[in-house]
Amino acid sequence: MGEKPTYRAGIIGCGRIASTIEDDVRKAPGFGLFPYTHAGVYQRHPRTELVAAADINESALSAFGERWGVTALYTDYREMLEREQLHIVSIAALSRLHHEMTMEVAKHPVKGIFLEKPVAHTLDEADEMIAACQSAGIKVAVNHTRTFDPYYRAAKALIDTGEIGKVRTVIASCAEGFSFGGSHLFDLLRYMIGAKTDWVVCYLEEDQSLIDPCGDALIVYENGVRVHVYNARSGGKLFSAFDFIGTEGRIRMGRYDFRWWQAQRTDGWLIAVERPFPGRHDGKSGMYTAVEELIHAMETGGETASNLEDGRTALEITVALLMSGQRGEVVKLPITDTSFVAEAMW
Repeated sequence: MGEKPTYRAGIIGCGRIASTIEDDVRKAPGFGLFPYTHAGVYQRHPRTELVAAADINESALSAFGERWGVTALYTDYREMLEREQLHIVSIAALSRLHHEMTMEVAKHPVKGIFLEKPVAHTLDEADEMIAACQSAGIKVAVNHTRTFDPYYRAAKALIDTGEIGKVRTVIASCAEGFSFGGSHLFDLLRYMIGAKTDWVVCYLEEDQSLIDPCGDALIVYENGVRVHVYNARSGGKLFSAFDFIGTEGRIRMGRYDFRWWQAQRTDGWLIAVERPFPGRHDGKSGMYTAVEELIHAMETGGETASNLEDGRTALEITVALLMSGQRGEVVKLPITDTSFVAEAMW
């Protein structure tokens, strides 16, 4: 058998998630899964070669090139697409530019896109992006990191094999806005619960000047699972945590702090007995696995665990929550007002 091909990768947007976030993440106690940047993934994966980058900020572009040893640097991403014959393109620019950039990438012979979240600001934009990528035969992985993370996948395996019975309730806390941080949460819920959203109700924080508001929400899925979300920016930075409660146990998920209890009946009493969490990893970060799945999808016609349609699903929940909070009413899905704008801070 011949050697497997190496794919030429380029990055649009040379900011934090593309280049420098690892400097902060490395300081986090207990965090050990790298690479955690687009550039780091492409340089570490044996089947990708980081050959080019683009950013309108010349200072950021220059710093990126020096840090990662990339010399093909462009202030116009369109010029990069025309000249570099890329196979994979990361779109790590501001979320309001995702639609424009995806549509432009789809005009070129690119095979895969590694897209930051949220995927777009409106469902109309997301639908156009989906149609363009499908027409061009481009596969997409959305950087919903937890969905690709080995610890969260171990938790999903416990749920799928019935170790906590049927999931009935989920309690989640986060603090990055319903669009930006919520995109991570809503995709993780889709991945874990495996059902469509039925209806939502939301109370937004009083500061309506926020570009990407937070608040309290209830999300109800078609299989009956109820998710209670506490998403508050006013209370300061919260520790993101997820508690999946089933008929026969519960799993608590945090940043590499995963615990699992099973129900045990003793003399008529029901008690929770903690079990050793089976989470293990092979050194692959969620972003590394996302690129690995993207390559596999490019070569087989399959899909990644979080594709562009999944990104749209997360965006639709954001839209529903914002509608509910603004109108003071329950909102049923699917959403018909596909032009409703859900802005993100970045």
